[in-house]
Amino acid sequence: MSDQIKVAVCVPSREGQCRTMFAHSLAGLMGYGNMLRSRCDAESFEMTLKVQESSVIHANREMLVKESLAWGATHIMFLDDDMVFNPLVLEMLLSRRQPFVACNYPKRGWPITFTAVRLDGKGYIITHKGSSGMEEAFYTGFGVSLIERQVFEKTKQPWFLPLYLEKEGVYTTEDNPFCVRAREAGFKVLVDHDASKNVGHVGLHTFDWSQWREPESVFANAGKLPPQTEVLPDGKLKVHGSAGDVRIVDPIQLSNHKAA
Repeated sequence: MSDQIKVAVCVPSREGQCRTMFAHSLAGLMGYGNMLRSRCDAESFEMTLKVQESSVIHANREMLVKESLAWGATHIMFLDDDMVFNPLVLEMLLSRRQPFVACNYPKRGWPITFTAVRLDGKGYIITHKGSSGMEEAFYTGFGVSLIERQVFEKTKQPWFLPLYLEKEGVYTTEDNPFCVRAREAGFKVLVDHDASKNVGHVGLHTFDWSQWREPESVFANAGKLPPQTEVLPDGKLKVHGSAGDVRIVDPIQLSNHKAA
């Protein structure tokens, strides 16, 4: 039974409600899982769905993993309830045979920036038309991700406790510290560019990889950049003021300011 695969599909929900598009994707995934089971020996593949609801997202993830490991899961598949996806992503991620592999998807805002951060910590990993295969990341979002049991067994708890960054005066999200802890335990954090092209992030608009543009082209369409402005590798703006001051500006905030 060493080749047995047991996937726990885990949905951490803040409000206990989800978008219709997510529900449609989830139904398709569970049906696809049944199809995979029919293709295999009935005892070699099994899948279950677990949902944990509370306003504390990192506690939801912690509880889901504990329940999944107790069930005997070999893999935990996190699905955030603001994602849409092709059910093929399950088989695509499984086929990589990696302890920790995730989809790279855009944040919910303009201009498009991604959730996965480059291994050197400087800027985002971009999934574009020419992207293929896997790429190691410093950290990535969990929106559509597949993590093997051994990662949790060898990574110190608490797995998802956010960190406080004293210099910035803010807390991290729960995915950042988990990726750090998993890497310290000897695991690579990988994003799958091919699977990433089968997911979207739902906000007022469904954001996906194909909408990314070079920062310069985004602002060429929206209007000219302010004078003495540099576009940094992560898409943010370095604005040099007339008095010699320098500011780092998030383009989304800049766009909102222009629209106000």
